[in-house]
Amino acid sequence: MMKEKVSTERFAFIDTIQDWFFPKNRFWGLISLFSFFFLIILQIIFSISYSINPTGRQETDFLVLPILALFIFSIFWRGSIPTFLSLTGSLMTYTGMYYIQAKYFDLQNLPPTIANRLGYGTISQSHFHIDQYAQLYFLAGIFFLTLCLVISLKPSFFRARGAKYSPYPIWESKNSKIILDKKFSSLIPVSSLLNFAEQHIATTYKYITITNYGVTYFVSPDDWIPRESIIIRDKETGSLMGIPKVPDGFNIW
Repeated sequence: MMKEKVSTERFAFIDTIQDWFFPKNRFWGLISLFSFFFLIILQIIFSISYSINPTGRQETDFLVLPILALFIFSIFWRGSIPTFLSLTGSLMTYTGMYYIQAKYFDLQNLPPTIANRLGYGTISQSHFHIDQYAQLYFLAGIFFLTLCLVISLKPSFFRARGAKYSPYPIWESKNSKIILDKKFSSLIPVSSLLNFAEQHIATTYKYITITNYGVTYFVSPDDWIPRESIIIRDKETGSLMGIPKVPDGFNIW
């Protein structure tokens, strides 16, 4: 019972975060794209300016860190996978753009050859040339950030045709046991919250969306739900929202 209650509260918290960001979905998408391409432009500028000012990259963290933080903030709310990818990609990108270059800067300024400790032979500077490692980290970071963008902005790209996917938990009448502490008055059929026309339309849906105390669920039109539930409808058309029995390819959950 305690685990189920915690799970319900977690879904409520996630819905609250997404409800705050989603009304400006396009704005946050543009911010993610802007910060992503700005990082690539910065890397190109740093690479070109290195021959002019080798110490310039040592002072670039004030640019790199805010842009990476902005990218993470603009995209973390889209799900756990984008959050993980954004954090991983940002860490690797920061390592490639700044950390390695700053930490091993002195090694890059050694003379072409140096004597080893025993005095036998020389050690080439190429052993200490770390640009290639920094570039490898940067490219790996950009790969993760690109994957994060694609999954966040175009999730259907990775979804197999016909695969079952549900952004909300499925409500069943037995779930009322999870939220008994809310003191629902009673359970009522879903159809009782629909008008006459909607009752006929609902028969074409496998699930429709409802909300219980801020938590959004998918529910079968034939199921029973708490009396306090609210049917979620499209803001512009007022039509039901959910998963149709025969997908038409244009439904957005």
